Formats: sequence, structure tokens, C-alpha cells
Amino acid sequence: MNFVGHAYIAREYPELIAGNFAGDSYKGNLEKFRSLPPHILQGVYLHRYIDDYTDSSPYIKAIGKKFQDKGVQKIAYIATDIILDHYLTKNWSNYCAKPFDDFVKMVYHETDQNLHYLEDDFKTMYALLKEHEWLYQYHSEEGIEMILWQFSRRIGFKNDLVRCMQLYLNDRDSIDLLFEKFMKSIIFDSQQFIKELIG
Repeated sequence: MNFVGHAYIAREYPELIAGNFAGDSYKGNLEKFRSLPPHILQGVYLHRYIDDYTDSSPYIKAIGKKFQDKGVQKIAYIATDIILDHYLTKNWSNYCAKPFDDFVKMVYHETDQNLHYLEDDFKTMYALLKEHEWLYQYHSEEGIEMILWQFSRRIGFKNDLVRCMQLYLNDRDSIDLLFEKFMKSIIFDSQQFIKELIG
């Protein structure tokens, strides 16, 4: 999952959104971040749970294999993360009663009021995310192509990440079915994890 998916999983627990949203900025053993407020640290733990769950999902592995079978190797699962956010935003009303615009405003609000707790590299990225309205780009095919292109430039080796959107479109029905099964599983399991996390 990418930005939208991570925030979506925490949607019913707004206090976890900022830490979850910024989770990639916290590297290594989380014991060294014990000085963070509990709600931020819990959000980071949730971020790692989502990443681990996604990486080990048989549904996501099956999608990644589809890309790999078409010659996409090292970055197949980066593509699945990004295109999963496209699937989620495209089918938003199936997953959330709150309008997407209201959801994004909530994500911004929760992140903004906790920004002083978060890492500087996240703050830089977040400023760009808001300025260019990246969260609103996931819905359209053109937006996803732009996001894939942006991510491809940040990868330290030559890659064909941009090509993955067309590969997805060529096999959209079967890939969307796998995304649907994945969403059903992570929605249920993550709620159990969150309840245990926050006690």
C-alpha cells in the first residue's frame, strides 16, 4: 500500500494517521524512538504492520508475479503498492462512506497538527505532496502514470516502473479481483491489530 492505503487503514483511528503516514521515515529498531508520543509511535507500528502484511499477502504476490512474468523484476512490488492506491481510490465508495475529499482533509488535519513530532525528510515530502495534491492523482490513469514516473526517478537504477500501468490495464479484471480479496483480508486483520495496539 502507498499513501492513500496507509491512511485509509487508520481512518477510524485519526490519532494514528500522522505516525502511520510518516512511517517510512523511522528506520531500524523502533526502541530508539521511544521518546515519541504514544500515538505517533503506535502509528509507526501500524505502518510497519501494513507493510509486512502487504508484502506477505498471497494476493499481492500473485499480482507481483503477473508483472514479473511480463519482464518487470526489481520494482514489481513498488508498482503493486502504487496501483493498489489507484484501485482503492477508483472504488472509494465501496470502501468508505466518507467522501474522498473529506478523507483527504482529515489526513491533512491530523498530519498538520502532529507535524512537529515527525522527521524532517517526511516534512519535505509532505509539503510536496500537499502542494501538488498527490493524493488526488491516484484516482485517474493519467495521475497514476505521473506518480509512477515520479517514483521511477527516485529509484537508484534504471527501471520500467512507468510501464506497469499499461500492464495493469491489460489485465485489470483479474488484478482487481486480487486487489479486492486483499482489501477484504487487510481491512479485517488490521482492525484486530489496531485494537490490540492501542489496548
